Amino acid sequence: MNHKTFAKKMNTYTVLYVEDDKEVREEITEFLERYYKKVYTSHSAEKGLELYKEYQPHILILDINLGGMSGVELATIIRKKDKHTRILISTAYTNKEFMLQAIELNLTRYLVKPLTNDDLVKALEKCWDEIECENNIDLGEGYSYNKSRTVIVKDGKETRLRNKEVEVLEFFMAHEGEVVRYDMLENSIWKDESMTRDAIRSQIRNIRKKLKLECFENITGLGYKFTRKSLL
Repeated sequence: MNHKTFAKKMNTYTVLYVEDDKEVREEITEFLERYYKKVYTSHSAEKGLELYKEYQPHILILDINLGGMSGVELATIIRKKDKHTRILISTAYTNKEFMLQAIELNLTRYLVKPLTNDDLVKALEKCWDEIECENNIDLGEGYSYNKSRTVIVKDGKETRLRNKEVEVLEFFMAHEGEVVRYDMLENSIWKDESMTRDAIRSQIRNIRKKLKLECFENITGLGYKFTRKSLL
């Protein structure tokens, strides 16, 4: 395992780890904290659910056998509303029934205890692949937008967007193909801030410089229309 490469991949993501064995929890948490932006831990599924709701971590690592609610029960609750967060289940055993549950819950992987660093890294890299695939939006001509890292990617090179540029680009992508009027942007993005048409033009000009694609069409007197080159 290349630790530098792994750390670079993982350092923008957050993890929730639920394990009732204190010794195991502390050992794995120490490993995770080397690589992740933030690691939340819990000894119970009930507390884990509270942490999940509060912090919305990117990855969950859940032990199957907990004192109260099981890891599978927790994953089931989360999956009712959240199809995107990646979930790993750790278990001391495997059986056909559990395998079927894993498929139904769209788990990234199940890990058989005792956990090894290599097995954990492989599972976490798979989580990363799935998150990146889901968050990378093809803009055309080799450009893509990564929602989780808020960067434009071209030939492996990343260009970071400022907060307002992110808001503007994501608003246009959510209304792709529609005419987005100036007042829509004012009410949705600027809200209580003072906003001028020049301010909007400035943000779009900045995005165009970084994106280098003609995705924005100026609709005279009204606003703009956004269309990805990959859809043309």
